[in-house]
Amino acid sequence: MVAITSAMAFFASGIFFRGFTVFVPAIRDTLGISQARTNLIFSIARAEGGLEGPVAGWLIDRFGNRKLLIPAILWAVAGYLVLSQFVDSFLTFTLVYLLMVSLGNSIAFQHALFAGINQWFNRRRAFAISMLAAVSSLGGLFLVPSLNFIIERGSWQDAMLVSGIAYLVFLMPLTIFFRNRPEDMGLLPDGDARPPVQAGTGRGASGRAREIRDYTVREALRTRAYWLLLAGAGLRQVATLGILVSIVPILETKGLSRQEAANLTGFMFGINFLSRLIVGYLGDRWPKSYLLFGSLLLEATGLVCLFFGQWNDDRIVLLLLFILLQGLGDGGGIIVWAAMGEYFGRDRFATLRGYITFSHSWALIASPVFAGWVFDKYGSYDLAIGPGAVCAAAAALCFLAIKKPPQLTREPASALSLA
Repeated sequence: MVAITSAMAFFASGIFFRGFTVFVPAIRDTLGISQARTNLIFSIARAEGGLEGPVAGWLIDRFGNRKLLIPAILWAVAGYLVLSQFVDSFLTFTLVYLLMVSLGNSIAFQHALFAGINQWFNRRRAFAISMLAAVSSLGGLFLVPSLNFIIERGSWQDAMLVSGIAYLVFLMPLTIFFRNRPEDMGLLPDGDARPPVQAGTGRGASGRAREIRDYTVREALRTRAYWLLLAGAGLRQVATLGILVSIVPILETKGLSRQEAANLTGFMFGINFLSRLIVGYLGDRWPKSYLLFGSLLLEATGLVCLFFGQWNDDRIVLLLLFILLQGLGDGGGIIVWAAMGEYFGRDRFATLRGYITFSHSWALIASPVFAGWVFDKYGSYDLAIGPGAVCAAAAALCFLAIKKPPQLTREPASALSLA
């Protein structure tokens, strides 16, 4: 399951979730629109995963991941093919990209994949989810420069066509092997032979060890940990998304050519690959709140370096530090979902994740549009980078304050049946 979902994430992340950054300047220049309007399209696309989060999460928890994964991928493929052949205006691009490409990608790869891999692990959850996210970073390393190469020597429509074909050839066959839950195959998470029980003195009146059970949605919403996760995740999106949507144009304002900016962005995703593997390994051993705190401090420091950096003088070191620190710090973001799975369990993971993504969907729209507006008005992104650093530091404090909620238990099924 890790191999299957990671291979899917490689292409989906490299083309849609990270590859969009090279489409931003190309579509802006081809359609003759402002940076703010261009960012609006792509920020709504990123927010779409949050807006449909509660509905998608409920459907996944009720019907399973696979029933949403396959049609969502096919819908995204159709969108890429339509964009490559029939779109030549801002309005038609917006409609097709948001209602087909973005909707399909968001349902398939923002919700179904993460909820799917969460079902298969308890003890090794952080490493499994981080492996999925790490391989997705490799997609950015290899596919972002490749997409920019196709765009510069052809057009963004050619890159959209190649993207649709890649989904059809590489992603669709993998769905044959995708399975929703280990229980569907007579297995348990982590390969366990029996459900986990509470350690220590957690025993019921019958003297039997009590089984650990998952939180319901209502129980999770009553915990302080859930709301701090929600706040920290939202502040992190405010801090970084407006910058990452415009990272290629931002680096251009710092003195890089467009291909140099794409290559450096791809290198940042390569660092992110290593970071996510390391953080995933540590996430199953260290408190996740500390890892999240440290990663957001790195991102805040990196944004300060980006603010002062410049490519053509001694400040080049600051830009390189930004690439290093952002690549390292972004690896910790995936621990948000590993922490949620550890704290509240598997049964309502997709629904609880959907509420969090929905809650900060406004930030996915507002922060990139604000960054674009800053550039259109002032010719620089610095007034967007500074507030981003402040929000990253605030997110770090939210994560530091999280305490793991208590485990919930129930009588073992065997005991209940005897009763």
